[in-house]
Amino acid sequence: MTHREFEGWDEYNRRLTAATSTGNPYWAQLPQSERVMLDEGGKLFFTGKLCMREHISPRDANRCCTQCNVINMRAFYDRRANVV
Repeated sequence: MTHREFEGWDEYNRRLTAATSTGNPYWAQLPQSERVMLDEGGKLFFTGKLCMREHISPRDANRCCTQCNVINMRAFYDRRANVV
């Protein structure tokens, strides 16, 4: 892991508060942006902002919320199970 540039106390506190409110304070330790994540070679980053479906969760390299990914996967497998 490389040394990442500190984002500032206000931004860190905002991300920490968002992560703690979801019950996962460790999410605040993830990179704060996609650029930092790619520089570090990681797979997830946490902005602390709502996605389009209003989830607060880490995002992947495609900028997709992990909670939205779970919902999409469940819907895919449900549709697939109904076809068979």
